[in-house]
Amino acid sequence: MTATTLLSLVSSVMGLFYVGLQVLVPCLPPAPLSTSVINTDEYTGTWYFVAASVWDEDDLKTLQTTDSIVLQIQKNPDSTLKVTETMRIGDACLKNVTNYYAFPATSPFLFREDFDTIAVIWDGKYINCPTCIIMLYVGEDEEISTFLFSRDEKTTEEVIQEFKSKTECLLMEDMWRAPLKNGYCKVDDSA
Repeated sequence: MTATTLLSLVSSVMGLFYVGLQVLVPCLPPAPLSTSVINTDEYTGTWYFVAASVWDEDDLKTLQTTDSIVLQIQKNPDSTLKVTETMRIGDACLKNVTNYYAFPATSPFLFREDFDTIAVIWDGKYINCPTCIIMLYVGEDEEISTFLFSRDEKTTEEVIQEFKSKTECLLMEDMWRAPLKNGYCKVDDSA
């Protein structure tokens, strides 16, 4: 059995597990977007951070000094996505570039290039926001965070409350919103 076949089998089993889990936990979001869908023009491009929800309030501490975040998702020629994250912390603009493996055999899971983080993406229709995406990250220390991003710089209060409601249903009761006091950094302005 080849590694690709094994990964494909694991992905199929995980998909079935997720469908079964949705029956037990009705507030779970629909199946995550496949890696092939995320590679389309609909999901690549610029996304503005709106809010994050976590299970443990301590997991928000690293975000609480951040004023704003912009993601730029681009397709690489290989099976990776290049994610450029631009953050404003105080008056400083910082940039972080990370590649995620988007192999069809491991769909819908995206693996950061160092394999320390796994990401899954849901369509914003889950929270009645067709111009949004929801990203779930599982880090190396097993902390789980859910991030809401929008194509628009401003997001309605109704969308934010729907995100809060859906994540609270998953027992992610601690939420943090981007203050947006100093505006967004541009990718070219970041260090």
